Amino acid sequence: MTKEEILEKSRSDNAGKDIEDLEVQKTAATIAYFSSFGLCVLVSILNWIFTRQIKIECWIVFFGMVCVAFFVKFARLKKLHELFVALGYLLIFAALLVLFILQLSGKIGAVTGAAA
Repeated sequence: MTKEEILEKSRSDNAGKDIEDLEVQKTAATIAYFSSFGLCVLVSILNWIFTRQIKIECWIVFFGMVCVAFFVKFARLKKLHELFVALGYLLIFAALLVLFILQLSGKIGAVTGAAA
């Protein structure tokens, strides 16, 4: 292939895609994951300090979000590693969701730090 053919193929492969925009979106998503994790930690610590209870609602949202992100990565990249990570996050998400539903239904009490 000549240089011109390679450039033309590259242009057609990247048609409608702004490389800089894709890089900015990737960076923004990474920052969003880490900042949402930090916010969940902060909310959990504050909740523990003031109520001596562990609330899991924000963790359900966090693990659900990360689970979906890794399933999308697996669907696009077809890498088995991404599937295993997504399944791990799915297990955590499902366990927290079951715990939350059991707490809402009154089957179990809230997780507290107080001695019985």
